[in-house]
Amino acid sequence: MKAIIISIGNELTSGQTIDTNSAYLAEQLGSLGIETLSHVTVGDDRAATSRAITAAADEAELVLVTGGLGPTADDLTRHALADAMGGVELVQDAASLAEMEDFFSRRGRTMVDANRIQAMFPAGSRAIANACGTAPGIAARVGRAMVYVMPGVPGEMRLMFAERIGPELPRGSVAIVRRTLQTFGAGESDVGARIVDLMARGANPLVGTTVASGLIGIRVTSLAATPAEAARQADATIAEIAARLGDLVVGQGEHAMSAAVGLELRRRGESLATAESCTGGLIGEMITDVAGASDYYLGGVVCYANAVKRGLLGVGADNLAANGAVSEPVARAMAEGCRSRFGADWAVSATGIAGPSGGSVEKPVGLVYVGLCGPGCQEVHRHVLPGDRPSIRTRAALAALNHLRLALRKDCGLRIADCGFPRS
Repeated sequence: MKAIIISIGNELTSGQTIDTNSAYLAEQLGSLGIETLSHVTVGDDRAATSRAITAAADEAELVLVTGGLGPTADDLTRHALADAMGGVELVQDAASLAEMEDFFSRRGRTMVDANRIQAMFPAGSRAIANACGTAPGIAARVGRAMVYVMPGVPGEMRLMFAERIGPELPRGSVAIVRRTLQTFGAGESDVGARIVDLMARGANPLVGTTVASGLIGIRVTSLAATPAEAARQADATIAEIAARLGDLVVGQGEHAMSAAVGLELRRRGESLATAESCTGGLIGEMITDVAGASDYYLGGVVCYANAVKRGLLGVGADNLAANGAVSEPVARAMAEGCRSRFGADWAVSATGIAGPSGGSVEKPVGLVYVGLCGPGCQEVHRHVLPGDRPSIRTRAALAALNHLRLALRKDCGLRIADCGFPRS
């Protein structure tokens, strides 16, 4: 079975909203052994949406559509599907209307007439219950293809697919297993050179790389007759990659860096606090993205102003005057003060120039100092990071966590490391 995923909405075609639905659905289809041929994005246009559905149904056996099922005038997906089904009329589904009225009643709200359109379905289609919203999904057949239409709201779409649609879909004849290994500390070309023989086109497992804010993701896609065999092949390739890359390997998954830091802190039974200037709380945010971070993360200080560095962290006025806020001595003092005030085993600090202004020849935009203070450990790392303001801040937060990750894995002495950010 082949599939095509269609995402509907002017907010997507204009770039105002990033389409995360397609990525989720493609991953879910892959786990079922269903190959996704393409992702299609269409604005809130009835004729264009109808053409996209018709074309997809001609090419694939399965078409998944998200978006355009709301109650407003620009929600036209149900009309477009009716057109693609040969111009059938929309008919009201009494059960869906009753469920919708009950949804509003339970919340003490009055349903307005505009919501009634969400209980209208192309003749010959069927409704798919929405457990957490007012827009039911739609299942229909267009030519040889099964078409499933889901709400564009990610939470509603994911629950509907997981509970209602996914269980209906047949499993493909080939099992597909995907793994992603995250690395940090080397450029894409360097990482690629170490695994070049594993990246041959047409290989199985297929290996590729993706870059995001300094993290190099290594994608492994394995195909086999059974999920167990596909998983075995993928895991063997992951193990080989990890052996070649060593400490560059952070872990697997979306929050690999934060999870790796948390794993090491738990292993050691130690705690962490953060002191952030240029990163503005991003380090703390990344740490707490991982469930259970309260086991080791005590809290943090966002010390953007020098007065806060002095008052809350005890950074000396003389230190700030002599060296400036963006300097090795201040990064060191921030980490030491943070560790002392929180009573933490470890503290990490970040101070830098995120831009776009504020740089100089001596201290260019992108200059960031990361300080670490822990048991027998005082480190300050100097980075000059590329990119715009958001990229510099994200890279700085990841660099701080990576230095902490590496420090937690070994004993370290007093040193200052000059770490130019790796480029591919």
